Amino acid sequence: MPLKNLKLISAGAGSGKTYRLTQEMTALLTSGAARPSGIIATTFTKRAAAELKERVRVKLLREGMTQEANELKNALIGTVHGLGVKLLKRFAFEAGVSPQVDIIADEDHQRLFNLSMAAVIKVETIEEIEELCDKLGLSLDGEKFNWRKEVLRVVDIIRGNNFDADAIAKSKRKSWEELAKILPPVNAKITDESFRSRLKIALSETIAALEANEDVDATKVTATGKNTLKRLFSQLNRKGYLPWYELCKLANFKAKGVGAKSRDLVDPIVEIGQLHPTLSAFQNDLHRYQDLIFDCAEAAIAEYDKYKKNRGRIDYTDMEVLVLGLLDNPSVQETLRRELDLLMVDEFQDTSPIQLALFLRLSELAKQSVWVGDPKQSIYGFRGAEPRLMKAVMNANGPVNPANIQKKSWRSREDVVYACNAIFTKAFPDITEEAVVLDPVRTREGSELAPAESPEFAERSGIMHWHFELDGKGRISKSWTMDVLAKAITELLENPPLILPKGSDEERPLIAGDIAILCRTNYGCVEMASALAKQGLPAAIARTGLLQTAESTLILACLKYLLNSSDSLSVAEILLFGSRHDLPNIIDSRLDFLEEQDDDSKQDRPARWEENDPFISILDGLRTSTGEHSTSEMINLLLERLDLRRVIVAWGDGEQRLSNVDELRRLAVAYEDNCHRLHRAASLGGYLLYLDQLLRAEKDAQGASERPEAVNVLTYHRSKGLEWPAVVAMNLDQKLRADVWGISVEAEKEEVDLSRPLADRWLKYWVNPYGRQTKGVDWLEALSESQWQVRSTDAATAEEARLLYVGFTRARDYLILPTNKDGAPWLDRAFARGGGTVPVLTPDSTDAPFDWGGKEVNKFLQTWTEPRNLPSAELGYTAVPFIDELREGRKTYPDGFASPEWRLDNYGGGTLARQHRYFSPSAPDPATDERLYGQAIGNFLSGMPTQLDPAIQIERAASLLENYLPGGETDPQEMVNQATAFSDWLKQNYPTATVRRRVPLNFQISNKQIHLTADWLLELDNDQLVLIQDVYQSGKQFDKQSAQHVADLALTQDAVRSLTGKVVAESWLHLPVMGCVWNSSASVAVKASVGEQGSLFT
Repeated sequence: MPLKNLKLISAGAGSGKTYRLTQEMTALLTSGAARPSGIIATTFTKRAAAELKERVRVKLLREGMTQEANELKNALIGTVHGLGVKLLKRFAFEAGVSPQVDIIADEDHQRLFNLSMAAVIKVETIEEIEELCDKLGLSLDGEKFNWRKEVLRVVDIIRGNNFDADAIAKSKRKSWEELAKILPPVNAKITDESFRSRLKIALSETIAALEANEDVDATKVTATGKNTLKRLFSQLNRKGYLPWYELCKLANFKAKGVGAKSRDLVDPIVEIGQLHPTLSAFQNDLHRYQDLIFDCAEAAIAEYDKYKKNRGRIDYTDMEVLVLGLLDNPSVQETLRRELDLLMVDEFQDTSPIQLALFLRLSELAKQSVWVGDPKQSIYGFRGAEPRLMKAVMNANGPVNPANIQKKSWRSREDVVYACNAIFTKAFPDITEEAVVLDPVRTREGSELAPAESPEFAERSGIMHWHFELDGKGRISKSWTMDVLAKAITELLENPPLILPKGSDEERPLIAGDIAILCRTNYGCVEMASALAKQGLPAAIARTGLLQTAESTLILACLKYLLNSSDSLSVAEILLFGSRHDLPNIIDSRLDFLEEQDDDSKQDRPARWEENDPFISILDGLRTSTGEHSTSEMINLLLERLDLRRVIVAWGDGEQRLSNVDELRRLAVAYEDNCHRLHRAASLGGYLLYLDQLLRAEKDAQGASERPEAVNVLTYHRSKGLEWPAVVAMNLDQKLRADVWGISVEAEKEEVDLSRPLADRWLKYWVNPYGRQTKGVDWLEALSESQWQVRSTDAATAEEARLLYVGFTRARDYLILPTNKDGAPWLDRAFARGGGTVPVLTPDSTDAPFDWGGKEVNKFLQTWTEPRNLPSAELGYTAVPFIDELREGRKTYPDGFASPEWRLDNYGGGTLARQHRYFSPSAPDPATDERLYGQAIGNFLSGMPTQLDPAIQIERAASLLENYLPGGETDPQEMVNQATAFSDWLKQNYPTATVRRRVPLNFQISNKQIHLTADWLLELDNDQLVLIQDVYQSGKQFDKQSAQHVADLALTQDAVRSLTGKVVAESWLHLPVMGCVWNSSASVAVKASVGEQGSLFT
């Protein structure tokens, strides 16, 4: 029965999925079937959400729907986690959480969980698990198995599937019950003690027999086997047990452990080895380990939940569970039914089980639901995506409407599209052909939608088969294949084919940045990048090892030296990488320094090693000025002051090194953000410890600098959603990974109840007790033929078919398929799902089974026969442009601010010539702030209140005193009287002057920007000026700072003269609190230079 209001849209790779989403949302908005505020749309990434929102907005604006475009900001468009947080904040009361949702970041999750696990797991339990890891072959080659990570994986699956305590108990029980059905019955007659005794005797006797048989069998294999038995005998005596994988080897010792002439001698230990699966100790160890992992997971979940509740925090899984619970709340359901017009889900095939349950609930509440995706691209099973559940949704909804299947490929050339049609219609037998096949828009002939290809471009097939043969005999290694591939790419770039860049109508030759090499693993990517480097080609790749690079070493050495000037190792690294000293010279310099330090007779011994080195000197100067700087600020300062970018680029591969520098800067900001989240203080020492943790966890990822001259190298999984003109599909010779061991979610019923999609499921956890061995005992053979192996093989085959589809459909112009003598079994397996048995790629013919729809598709075949050791080439040097050709170092610029010291130095020297008291105020109240009182008086006088009615004068004076609040007893009448006295003094001395008050003065002198105010500026009849400046201080303060005030007055006088071009005849300082004015000696000098004007006080 179709699900209510659910429209499923099948959008194959490159078929215009985002365009279809835009069209669907715009159509509903345009018709009025959906309001912007009534839309919930989920995407896989934030970038996809931003792109969808922008496209819809532009589309609405083009159709004249301005209001809807503006209101689109009210739509909930984002990732599942982002939308879940918004819903949780809105319905916080119903969910029982704080509206200020505090989400634990992913990078903090592992650390906090480990703390929780450490709090509940006892030391005795840890010791028991460690011993079981040794017995079960999990800890090999001297490395302890990280069982805590295994517990976290179990916890993530339990929480991601919303398993309760009953489901956990059922999973623990069924995991053992199902495995016990395959194991042989326990032999109760053999005790642990008797078995150890028999084993010890058998080992001792067999060793003696082999030594006695040395004259008959002196082969190397027998000698090695004898030494192995001696080692096991010693280990048994030391530990009291042997790991079970060693007993598995003993069971096969006759065939692989000794030569033919000694095989009869090892029958006793072979018999003992074959007996071990029936031992109660063996099965108890397996059972106990499984139980302990489940018990630790359950206890850690409880403790982790307690930790989060005590601190009011949740993680993203909690958020999903809480939102899922919210959707069962009747009031929330009623609200969403009323408000939710459209639910849109992008990439529905990649949702986790709990997210799928969320979408199904929301679909029931929404008026319309649109899910867009492609089951063929469901490749994130390791993140929790479960194709089985999505298949159940599609089956329940019925066949996809043909109108809802995107039929055109807008990305790839016709050869690539037809080849993918031919391959993947067979690789996906459970998907209808209509949902797999795409019609190419880009054809050789061209159309209204795409330009025609030029003859040169059209002549070359879009499918390239590169076959590599070894010149000589022997096994072909992966590294050799990668070396030859790197050489082939070099030759391709020497004579590049044409491509059509995305969004362009003009063809151009292929460049290195147009090529992407896809590998199955991150380690394979690193190896491929190394192979490219041998051929002189840089690679754009996300890989670890940031902190081992030279640029990181130099920057961190500078930071460590700032932290501790006695860090001699950091000094040595700075001298080596920064100052470019030779290593022998550095060693000699260090030895000389230590010798001088021990020589007490030398008086001029240096305080620190190499303290005069330019780098060290600059760092010593920075140490005193960076005490309050954050780590990110210190790194930026180092890069600028030491010009480290230019130093680093000179080493070659500049773009990658600069990308690594930026990654160090990003990590500094991430560390500071992390401290902020955890309410901790960030420090330089803490940052260095943070980097050390990343290094130990192998998470110190280098920057991936995508650039035109670098070949892109990445995994198939990382390539999803991207595209390149040329794609090289590596690892086609990969064996099928169908491991029955490990963790998987199993269904109890074939049918999925979509009303309860998370029900009737349990977690299977099995561990291989023999380490890396998968054969050798009877019960392993039974396991390989069991239903569990069949399920695992089917799931792995389907998974790798989907991964191959993702890889092949990344190519726009050329799909390159490299093979060696091992062929392409990965591709063959995908093709064989449709019944094929013949290899798809043959190295002796251009024919390939890629014809489609009457169109013939031939591959372009090229063969290389190369020696085992290929010659290397130097990595090409690419110049990195800088804005300036040469840095002159840090410059000192003059201060643009006229400081008090500068004013005193340049305008000081004058004195106060005369004092005149125009008013005698009452003695001030000791509680009065004379500075504030002076400001009140000055502002009152500047208003020239004497022209107003006396009552108004009193009112304004009282208002000013109320606003300034100088404190103490102040009389408004006294301010009125002082205003009258000051006005009389002005009229007496300058009866015809025009009075200007608070005149702004802005000018430049000696590279100083001067901003002043002339408090009183009087224009005389003779076109000269009188300057009066107020000083708001008490008499005592004024006496102490009189020199500074005289200098400021002289500067103001100079400014007035410069701006007006007039002579300043007199300059006065006015102290309102005292009712006094002082005449400055500077003004007397000016008067003398322009002629005698008479005295004011005679």
